[in-house]
Amino acid sequence: MGIFVRIPRIPAASVPRAIGPGAARLLTALLLFAVLLTAPVLAADQPAVNEDIPSLIKALGSSDPTVVAQAAEKLKKKGSKAKEALPALVKAIEHSNELVRVTAIETLFEMGREAAPAVPALAKALKDKDPAIREAAAMALFGIGSNAIAAVPGLIEAFDDPNPKVVDFAVLAVATTEKAAIPSLLKTIQEKKTSGQARAAAADALSRMGEPAVPDLIAVLRKGDPQAAAAASRALIAIGAAAVKPLVEMVRTGDERTAKPAEEILEAIGGPAVPELVKALRKR
Repeated sequence: MGIFVRIPRIPAASVPRAIGPGAARLLTALLLFAVLLTAPVLAADQPAVNEDIPSLIKALGSSDPTVVAQAAEKLKKKGSKAKEALPALVKAIEHSNELVRVTAIETLFEMGREAAPAVPALAKALKDKDPAIREAAAMALFGIGSNAIAAVPGLIEAFDDPNPKVVDFAVLAVATTEKAAIPSLLKTIQEKKTSGQARAAAADALSRMGEPAVPDLIAVLRKGDPQAAAAASRALIAIGAAAVKPLVEMVRTGDERTAKPAEEILEAIGGPAVPELVKALRKR
C-alpha cells in the first residue's frame, strides 16, 4: 500500500537572505529525500499478517487483496502443513484479484497430493480466460499427481491451449495419473477431430507413462490409421528400450503393412533395438 506524504514547500521569502532562493530549493529537496527514506519505516508500521495458520486463514477472508495475497504467499511456504487452509484457498481461486488467484493456486501446488479436494476448482480454472490462471491450475494439478484423475478430461482439453506452458503442465499432469488416463489419451490420438497439437501432446503424455502404455500403443500401430499411427510411433520412440520386444515381434510375425512401421520405429530407437531387429529380420 502506498503512503501519501505532503511535502511542504519552503517559500523563498521566509528564508534568510544569507541562504537565498537556490538554497531554499535545496532544502526542499533534502526534506523530500529524508521523507522517502523514512517511508519504508512508516509502511512497516502497518499491521502485518501473522505467521500461524489460523491467522493466515482468517487473513484470506480480508477485503484487502494485498492482505489476502500476503497470507497466501505465507501459506505457500508451509507446503502440505497448510492443509487446513484448503477451503479458504479454494475460495480464493474465485477472487477478483489476479495476484490473489495465482498465489492461491501456487499454494495448492506446494501442498501436493494434500490439495486433492481442490481438483474440481482447479479443473474449472483450466478454462479461465487468463493464461496465468490456466498455467497455474495445470501446474497445481501436476503437483497433486494421480489424485487429479478427475481432471483428466479438462487437462486433455488443455492440450489445445494457445499457451505452450499450459500444454506442458497439462501433459505432465496427465502423465502422473498413470494407467488411469491411458484410455482417454488413446481416444485423443485416434479421434479424427483431434488437432495436431493435441495429438502430439497426448503422445507425449503416453510416452512419459513408459512401459504400461506400450501394449495399447502397439495396438494403435496395428490398426494402421496414419495420424494415430504417427502419434503412437512418436510415443514408442520416446519410450525406447521398453518398447523393443513387442516391436520386434511385430517385425517377425507381421505382414508388410504392420512390419514396416515397426522396423522404422526400431531403427529410430537404435541402441538396444538394433541386435533384436537384426534377429527378427533374419527370421522372416
